[in-house]
Amino acid sequence: MIGFLRFMIIGFVVLTVIYVLLRLYVRSLTRERLEEAWEAEGSIGARDAYVEEGIREYEASLRPKLLLLVYIVPVAVFAAVFYITNFT
Repeated sequence: MIGFLRFMIIGFVVLTVIYVLLRLYVRSLTRERLEEAWEAEGSIGARDAYVEEGIREYEASLRPKLLLLVYIVPVAVFAAVFYITNFT
């Protein structure tokens, strides 16, 4: 039982690190895309304000919430493998 608990804690820590890294990476890609869009539109207005507004819109969208699948998918796969291995 202690081994399983240790496995769950280490797994949660690893998944959290992966989630944070993915979130930072996707956010930087979004920021770059917004900066390029600002330049393509003719550089109208303040660049920082344009990018921050785009980041706020991104945060309110579905895409950042999909990153939570980093937690859901591995746990579901582990549960399915555990069930198939032990109960079928």
